[in-house]
Amino acid sequence: MVGTTSRRAFIRTGLGGIAGVLARPMMARAQDQPRYCIVNADDLGLSTEIDTGIFEAHDHGIVTSASLLVDGPDAESAIQQVHLRPKLGLGIHVAFDERGKLFIDVQDLTAVQREIDRQLTRFVRLVGEPPSHIDSHHHLHRLFNVARLFLEAGRRYNVPVRGFSEVVYVGRFYGQPEFGRTDLSKINVETLVGMLQALRPGITEISCHPGHVESRSDAVYNKEREVELATLTDDRVRAVIASEGIRLISYRDYAQMVRARR
Repeated sequence: MVGTTSRRAFIRTGLGGIAGVLARPMMARAQDQPRYCIVNADDLGLSTEIDTGIFEAHDHGIVTSASLLVDGPDAESAIQQVHLRPKLGLGIHVAFDERGKLFIDVQDLTAVQREIDRQLTRFVRLVGEPPSHIDSHHHLHRLFNVARLFLEAGRRYNVPVRGFSEVVYVGRFYGQPEFGRTDLSKINVETLVGMLQALRPGITEISCHPGHVESRSDAVYNKEREVELATLTDDRVRAVIASEGIRLISYRDYAQMVRARR
């Protein structure tokens, strides 16, 4: 069973550099806040087909941020493309598996710590700067003991960890509510519009997985990516964002907002 750390434990870690300084005053003024939305595409670097779709979803749609698999086959090419897109934020998608097969035991916290450090170091070397945020493949950073290690990494790099900051995480925009069972109604325009209209005041992240169909026979989440891409670039979605007064931002923009408020 996946566990999560409590908010109290999170604040004790000192990672309030992002959340703690602002949490109380922001909650007190919740009704006065505008609605900000980070639309983050996971799996950048996994393949050329996926990366092409992510960049299209940014160039012609509402994606504002992406999470990089530093060991992905297309990672270095993806980074070159990111550098051509100054408005696209870039975080790290820490992975303990390769195409679904774990290569370390997540019960071995020493190995987990070593792998987090290695991937973050590689990110900085490849990109030239720290990530805008930290998350993980298949949300393994939510595991209780593993979460502590991710929070410590977030504190070292002074960046938020998905689900452990004031940014409210929404992960329901996904075309397989159960592994291997596709439900395209979860990623159509109507569903995304409903999510956007339901956003509360403050800052929300909606994660997504756009892309083009891969030729690999072992791709589990594949045709769903093109449906996501079509939804994320649909004019109706942009129209709702405009009519609702929602402000699209990236995690990089969020960091600037935090610094300004301090």
